[in-house]
Amino acid sequence: MAFKRRLIEVPLLFTFFALELLGPIGTNLTLYRTCYIILGYNETDCAFLGNTENSTYNDLQKKVQPTVNVISTVNSIVTQVFGLIICLFAGQWSDKFGRKPILLVSQIGQFFSYLIMALFSAIPYINPWFFMLSSIPSMITGGIPTVLVTILSYISDISTDETRGMRMAMMEGMLGAGVLFGSLSSSYLYYATNYPSMYGIAAGIIGLNIIYIYFFLSESLENIEHEKSWKDIFKPSDLKGMAHVMTKPREKFNRAIILLLTVIMILNIFIFYGDGKTYLFLMGKFNWNLQHYTIFNSATVIISVIGTLGGTYLFKKLGVTESVVILLGLMCAFNGDFVRGIATEDFQIYFVAGLKFISGIVNPQCRTLISKLVPVDEIGKVFALIMVAEFIISIGASPFYTFIYNATVYTDPGFYNFISAGLFGVDIIIIL
Repeated sequence: MAFKRRLIEVPLLFTFFALELLGPIGTNLTLYRTCYIILGYNETDCAFLGNTENSTYNDLQKKVQPTVNVISTVNSIVTQVFGLIICLFAGQWSDKFGRKPILLVSQIGQFFSYLIMALFSAIPYINPWFFMLSSIPSMITGGIPTVLVTILSYISDISTDETRGMRMAMMEGMLGAGVLFGSLSSSYLYYATNYPSMYGIAAGIIGLNIIYIYFFLSESLENIEHEKSWKDIFKPSDLKGMAHVMTKPREKFNRAIILLLTVIMILNIFIFYGDGKTYLFLMGKFNWNLQHYTIFNSATVIISVIGTLGGTYLFKKLGVTESVVILLGLMCAFNGDFVRGIATEDFQIYFVAGLKFISGIVNPQCRTLISKLVPVDEIGKVFALIMVAEFIISIGASPFYTFIYNATVYTDPGFYNFISAGLFGVDIIIIL
């Protein structure tokens, strides 16, 4: 029973199921509203954007995409800045007050964000710039960064050095499963319902998460504080302590290893936000629609989950060190992005998914290695700082990739892939 009450992977699965369910849907809604509300094009023509592979609408799509990119970038920056401020404190809060309360509050914020967006999507003439207001509940409760920091800390609490690598891989696998289920069902649910229903379904999924966390998930820490003033909770001195945890001298070369692994994970997040342009890239260059993209994305996720879980198990059995596994994963990622950059046919895009089959193993192995080098009472702080650093970098990644994509959309929409491949090359040099 105790084991079942510590299945932290369940809320992770539901969180990313809801997130991926709305990923391309949110892009489509913003495309549609931007097209006829902001740019003033015919609403009937705008309704086809992202919903057809007819090249007739390709020119219209390219005219609308730059504005959509700007809206998405501004929204990303605003929501992430506030979420990061909360995340800075979330690691130490969870170390003091327990993982469960922090996770619960962040999920409640996500629930209300989806409900607000369901309302906005039901009103036909709300400007897409106002969609940012729906992010407020999620922002003030920490959002996805806080969820991930808390789950990572929870896993570190309940696992040993021997089991942590596989448990981190399971986390990545469940995250991938959530993405897979969301991606597979996204287009079908959308075509069977509408935008408000999609956001309502996502809110319902997060509602189930809240129920599970409150009633069925046990706390992973034993000695936690139950009373503290708001003044003590937001102590600036705690931030200095967190920075010291990351930079203080450690035995052997452990401090350098932790910092270099952090750089690798930060660059991977930067690249991840570049991959956010893949849907627009495939629509623009290959005339894919939403359904085609979700099938491709599902295939990619299946391969990644199998590669991550299978690779972790196999490499552990073979006694391969984490650093070698990280290197192999980075090489796969480099090759995949380079090939996607030069792709001219649909089958080459699917081939990329095969090339990147163990690229998802990189971050779990980095986290596993870091968790072995850090004491238990510092894990929450270290993961929080890493998460904050990742998302600070992602704030710059979104406008950077937007600039690259908008500058090359008429010449080579896939050019951003070469940027990503180059950054993976930097990662490879670091791990060597």
